[in-house]
Amino acid sequence: MPLPLRRLAGAVAGPLLRRSLCTAAPRPPWAMVSSQAALDASGPPSRGARTVVDLDTTPCVSHLSVPARLVDPHGDGMGFLVGIVRGASRDGLLLLDFVDARHRPMSLHELAAARDGVEPDSKLFVCNPISGQLVRLPSPGMDVPKMGTSFGLLTQSRGSDGPPDRYAVAQLSKSSRGGGDCRRVVRRFLSETGEWDERPLVGAFEMDPGRRMLINHEVLAFGDRLWWVDVAWGALSVDPFSDRPVRRLAELPSWSVLPASDSPTLSKYRRMGVSDGKLRYVQVSNRDDMSSMVASFSLDDETYTWAQDHIIKITVRRDRCLVEIAAIDPFQANLVYIQHGGTVIAMDLAKRKEIWRSSLPNEIFFEKLLRSSSLVPCVLPTWLATSHIPPSPGTLSSNKADCKRKTLADMLVRVDKC
Repeated sequence: MPLPLRRLAGAVAGPLLRRSLCTAAPRPPWAMVSSQAALDASGPPSRGARTVVDLDTTPCVSHLSVPARLVDPHGDGMGFLVGIVRGASRDGLLLLDFVDARHRPMSLHELAAARDGVEPDSKLFVCNPISGQLVRLPSPGMDVPKMGTSFGLLTQSRGSDGPPDRYAVAQLSKSSRGGGDCRRVVRRFLSETGEWDERPLVGAFEMDPGRRMLINHEVLAFGDRLWWVDVAWGALSVDPFSDRPVRRLAELPSWSVLPASDSPTLSKYRRMGVSDGKLRYVQVSNRDDMSSMVASFSLDDETYTWAQDHIIKITVRRDRCLVEIAAIDPFQANLVYIQHGGTVIAMDLAKRKEIWRSSLPNEIFFEKLLRSSSLVPCVLPTWLATSHIPPSPGTLSSNKADCKRKTLADMLVRVDKC
């Protein structure tokens, strides 16, 4: 039986220092958000609890907490709902998914990696992490026992730099219609229509016989497409707004391709992310001599091939604890954040040196050990605090009063000991 989320939330919330990112200091340009979202893990911050970190510096780890009454008004699933941050849009919105773990046995690794996709009774939300606004999506209403890959969130804006005007939530799956029909489809929710529908995938790509994609990474939003990542093989991208979604595969560099692996730990050492206008891929190889090799690549938008940007050898290891990839900086392509034990280190791959480090709080460190959680980069544009999630028919949103009360002090808990 999975660890009840309420117990976990209480364990995480107690000793943490909290402060809203939108008070007392300039907001950082982005945050590293834990992929594990909790219910009621944060309450009103105590008057004496204050951090002393300059919020313009490199961000530390942030933990998301959502008021339980907004997710489960009747309390039917309290203690069994597992919250996952599925991904972030390029505008700073987050896609949250709360899965009821009672409906089938789920291991801790399954809960963390979410490889098997979303259960039919999952609760999906679009969240503005600064204002606290939540928009609850209607249930997809599909009665298939296994719905496919994880959901991703993509936004679009009429302007070049401003709040989004519409969004799509989508997943790759098999058709739920037509009995034995096994067509590959995009199941999507469009904010403009307020409804779920399916569109058949168009286009083909070469695939090894008998191989299937094993999604073990958060869904990325980049270049008007959503990207589902198999860290042993590559990334499959689709435009969810299109009525004829064309699928395209960006296979990893040849020497990085591995046999199909469903290991939830592989994504600790291989990550994709968006940085400086390009899709990036970073991997770390830990060696027996206590050193580690870090290699980074960028994707060519036209050829869908990878170019190697950097490869360096680092010697931060002082024990047998392996080096992991924590996050890719969304703004500086040369900056990669690695984790060694309970420490996060910012490495400048171009200068081949460490430029910053910080200790993970024990609560977050042990949570990552137990649940294999990852860190999701989330950009925080200046207009995010005053913008609203695009309205949609058929969705339920927290009202303005809730948005004022549930600011980042209540929802996005800043955790650091810098």
